[in-house]
Parts: sequence; C-alpha cells; structure tokens
Amino acid sequence: MNSIKLSSYFRLYAFSDYQSMKLALPYMRQVVLAKQLKEVEEPEIRKYMWRVSGRGYKNYLEPIYTYNTKPSAIDSLITALQELYKRNGFSAKYIVVERG
Repeated sequence: MNSIKLSSYFRLYAFSDYQSMKLALPYMRQVVLAKQLKEVEEPEIRKYMWRVSGRGYKNYLEPIYTYNTKPSAIDSLITALQELYKRNGFSAKYIVVERG
C-alpha cells in the first residue's frame, strides 16, 4: 500500500478506486477517515495534518526545516498526495487516514 506519515499519530493512504480501498480497510488498525477525495472538507482533515506552530500546515513536498508551509489543511493534504504520486505513481481518488 502506498502511504505517507501525516503526523506523529496519523498516516495517509491513497487508492485509485473504491474496491481497492474497501479491500484494504480490514487490514488497517484504526481508520479515522475513509472518503472519496473530492468529498473531503477543510474542518474534517485539519486535525490529522501536521501543523507548524505559527506558520500553517506542513508542505510534504519539502523538508520540515525549510518552513515552507501551506495556509490550509486541504493544501497540505494535496502536497501529501503529490508526494505519494511522486513516489509510487498511483493516482488518488479515495483516501484513508489511519491512527497508529
């Protein structure tokens, strides 16, 4: 499975179709969010993203020490998905956030 660590407690998984997401869910420890990407809204994703104190949300395409942050959690989520795509080449239509 392709995943990226969002913060010290949460990991993001991306899936190209509903069936592959559904098949993976039983193998995950504690799923806190499983949705189609276009249905994800700012308030629900905000608590899972890595927040850089006083600056915004982490830009997953760059190292944390550069402090190049994103203004919203959705923008940060997009950079995490871009990093996953860069690593694996999988498109993301469905996402799962796992605690653990």
